[in-house]
Amino acid sequence: MTTRLSLVLRHPQLKSLYAFWVSRCDEDALPMAEDIEPADLRPWIGNLVVMDVQRAEQGGGYAYAYYSSGFASAFGDKAGRTIDDLPEDQRALIKAEYDRVRSERIPTSRVYTADFADGRQTWERLVLPFFDPDGAVVKLLVAAYRLPA
Repeated sequence: MTTRLSLVLRHPQLKSLYAFWVSRCDEDALPMAEDIEPADLRPWIGNLVVMDVQRAEQGGGYAYAYYSSGFASAFGDKAGRTIDDLPEDQRALIKAEYDRVRSERIPTSRVYTADFADGRQTWERLVLPFFDPDGAVVKLLVAAYRLPA
């Protein structure tokens, strides 16, 4: 299982969050959403989004269960909303990323550069799945950190 879970990350906070997630994997056991306490996430809370994953009968979408105050001040508060409220291009990219994590049941990461209000920035993003006892992905932890220029 370890080789399948190897990610190369640049940002030290993402490396530590990934190590936290891996520590919750025991042999072939998957990290359970119910085993994570909010206090466990304190080191990353300012750069964290928690997504609820809806089952197929609920529409199969993704809703923001938690949206950090740092992200809310930069991008507007999205807590309680779904990714359906995002601009079409952004929604398609994020949905494909979340769908991949959901179907493959493994984390993913990417580095991206975009134009923001205060100029061009490069960010690194990590998406981690958390499971229910039946093995379904029920939550996604998404963290993003700006990389130095």
